[in-house]
Amino acid sequence: MKKFTLEQWEEKYIKGDIKRFDQRNTMFNRPGWDKSIHGAVDSWAIAGTIKDRPGYYLEDWALHWASRRGTLFGLFNTSKPNPGKSSMALMKAMASIVPSGQTMMPRQPPEGARIHDPSPEALTSKIKKAALWFGADLVGICRLDRRWVYSHTYDAPPYSGTKDDQLLDVESVPQDIPEEYQWAVVMCFEQSYDLLSYYPTLDSNAASSMGYSRMAITNHYLSAFIRNMGYKAIDCTTNDVALSIPMAIQAGLGDLGRHGLLITPKYGPRVRISKVITDLPLVPDAPLDFGVTEFCKVCMICAENCPSQSILYGGRTTEPNSVSNVGGVLKWPINAETCRMYWGRKNQGCTVCMACCPYNKPDTAFHRMVRWFTDHARWGDRFYVRMDKLFGYGKSKPADKFWEEWDPKRKFKPWE
Repeated sequence: MKKFTLEQWEEKYIKGDIKRFDQRNTMFNRPGWDKSIHGAVDSWAIAGTIKDRPGYYLEDWALHWASRRGTLFGLFNTSKPNPGKSSMALMKAMASIVPSGQTMMPRQPPEGARIHDPSPEALTSKIKKAALWFGADLVGICRLDRRWVYSHTYDAPPYSGTKDDQLLDVESVPQDIPEEYQWAVVMCFEQSYDLLSYYPTLDSNAASSMGYSRMAITNHYLSAFIRNMGYKAIDCTTNDVALSIPMAIQAGLGDLGRHGLLITPKYGPRVRISKVITDLPLVPDAPLDFGVTEFCKVCMICAENCPSQSILYGGRTTEPNSVSNVGGVLKWPINAETCRMYWGRKNQGCTVCMACCPYNKPDTAFHRMVRWFTDHARWGDRFYVRMDKLFGYGKSKPADKFWEEWDPKRKFKPWE
């Protein structure tokens, strides 16, 4: 594993002008306003359907949605820049339950208080330790690259209606972040390897839901910590404000895979990403190179297993598939439209590409050794792919055994 300079990272990935992305063009928002795809499926809902079979019983549905309850912490987020009508209405509603002139919790330090050591090095160490304490599994720092900040914010609820619904009359709001915000704290949250292995059930979706909850809670805590030290913070809960993956790569947390997901050295692609943008002076981390691009060039496992065939075969390109991709970046752009349509037809999210990825392994000594070889002996990538298939990694477990076998505190054997 080696560290890149930002200039080296630019040379690897950036091959054209980057046009800032409008949040309304994400595939969670487009079905509500874009008439070209609005009626493409009967329903865009991904709430999960309760069925009389393993993996879809009421208790499986309950586990999935109970795991997502932590995202309600987003109700306390009033730091979104340039909020639209929906966010403004929520902020006013929250303000109405707080006595005039007060805040729900103290946010400012006592008058005259000062940070013991305000140097960027010391602050960076404290921020990282606090992020880990509040619940993050990985944390990195990058300068705020404004190419990844959404050009417009779109705060309508993610669309999950039917093709017979009328198009939503919600406009994007131009988004500008004040210049004093120069840094981003980027965090990753591990998703359960065990739960993901029961894909494509509601139980595997629970792993994703818990990731969203943990990141919402941690973001809320870390933002408060920064403000309590007298600095400013924008809580980019879940996928809000800016694109998470390029910021995570610049913060040294991983590299980009064929499936369009961040691949981390420790957890592979089974992470959720959040970030807090701040004016706190920090020290940036460096992008990493540990063989992901070379491995993904020869490995087609995610593309072969994708149920909607939304993952690109062949080489990387700078050309977007649709308005839901960013152009100018050399990558394997996924077909976001067919991916999201599949979710709608199944009425639930899909974790197949994440679960079957060869980088998705428990963090054991054995798998750390294998990852070392994929980094230091890259000429053997085709052999590693064959061995992954031979040993049956990435195959789903039988859902009828889930409640019997699942142990939240399970310790994995080295070869699992």
